[in-house]
Amino acid sequence: MHGITLTKRPVDWEVVQQENGTARIRLEGSYRVHPAAIEVGVVSAVPIVRVMREEDNMTVLPWTRAAQIDVVDGEKFTGTFETEIEIPAGGPYRIDTSLETRSTQPNLTWLYRGDCVLHLCVGDLFLIAGQSNSAGYSRDYCADPPHLCVHLYRNRSRWDLASHPMNESTDAGTLPNEEMGVPGVSPYLSFGKKYYELTGRPVGLIQTALGGSSMQRWNPADGDLYQNMTDKIRQTGGRYTGVLWYQGCSDTDPEPAAHYLEHFRDFVEAVRREVGYEIPFFTMQLNRQINGLHDECWGMVREAQRVAALEIPGVHVLSTTNLSLCDGIHNSAQANVALGEKLAKQCAAVLHGAEEFEAPALTGIREVDETQKEELGLSGIWMELTFSHVKNCLQLFTAEGKESGFLLEDAHGAIGIRSARANREDKNRLYLELERSAGEDALLSFAWEADPVRLPVIDEVTFLPPLSFYKRPVAELKA
Repeated sequence: MHGITLTKRPVDWEVVQQENGTARIRLEGSYRVHPAAIEVGVVSAVPIVRVMREEDNMTVLPWTRAAQIDVVDGEKFTGTFETEIEIPAGGPYRIDTSLETRSTQPNLTWLYRGDCVLHLCVGDLFLIAGQSNSAGYSRDYCADPPHLCVHLYRNRSRWDLASHPMNESTDAGTLPNEEMGVPGVSPYLSFGKKYYELTGRPVGLIQTALGGSSMQRWNPADGDLYQNMTDKIRQTGGRYTGVLWYQGCSDTDPEPAAHYLEHFRDFVEAVRREVGYEIPFFTMQLNRQINGLHDECWGMVREAQRVAALEIPGVHVLSTTNLSLCDGIHNSAQANVALGEKLAKQCAAVLHGAEEFEAPALTGIREVDETQKEELGLSGIWMELTFSHVKNCLQLFTAEGKESGFLLEDAHGAIGIRSARANREDKNRLYLELERSAGEDALLSFAWEADPVRLPVIDEVTFLPPLSFYKRPVAELKA
């Protein structure tokens, strides 16, 4: 073929990870002058490249000569070339190539055709991992259309415009993360769109999640899903902005629940060794399951997910217990769209210094003394809970203690909670009225069950419920 043929190039729809706001793109190829031009007479032939913005066909990088050009021995006006270009974050872009020839006739030049790269973006790449709510299993209605700046590396190992379902496996052959059923709406298309809106960075998503997968299948030693993930890492360049992790339902039996934090830590450390840097992890606590078994194991896993964000550097967590469902365990489509937008706000805050977006987290407990009860107009036995990351105040849907989502217990058993109170004057505090005083060995839990309280307390601004926790010693929180 005459003109330019690219032999090394980004592929159509690819998102290239930016570094400090730009990406360096390497191009290699061959060139050949058209025989008709040679008949007329050719003085020179030079491969050139430019970058255009697809939105309005404006020039981002004007025609630029290839850095290295090698003429093929024994051939006339045939050769190879290689070059690097620097492209700013943004897109979609088109990379044009051309063969610029100068004729033996004075002042006559001609641009011959060359291969193009279409719909290229420079932005932030995110690895998607976990189980069904990460793969996308909500099958009800929602409006969540594609966006030209959110792309997906599909299971068929090709870049494409991101759209639901993200974990379908057309032309993919047999893969460890091939779904048994028909997947649906994922949180991550809305994540990509909101992240782009907040940061101006296009988003590339690499899907590796699978419904029903346990931590064992993500085990770095022999897990097939972990191996599939590392394959995708090698295919997509190895540099990412973060990992989006939503998993845990399949680990809510006693043995795996007891070791969830250990297994998750091993997974995080292995991924970081694979990519060679401390890649951030953005995680979510378990949502609910209707009629789920082993309430205490759901509490243990949610507690491990909370603790992971405190103990493992670069791990962040969001609460999900107030999301609606489309069946017994999977988030509804509307809930996934909302979750994706919340996750994008957290990522924009962590990665780009945008406004903080974190779930409230319990930081302290104390029994309300007589002076404070008089100031607050309270009588009886009250416990004050203090939370961090409260925007304005905490909002209760009901004052009924049994609907608060809290469980307080000591050696004598559960302590009845008569009522709950929150107000704007005490921005980051919540008050629980108790039937009796708590012993020194008291433990406090919140939204730990498989199917926790349906309307938990929320932050009035972010609408995030506090992070779930399980059997936290009251004595330690008083310290």
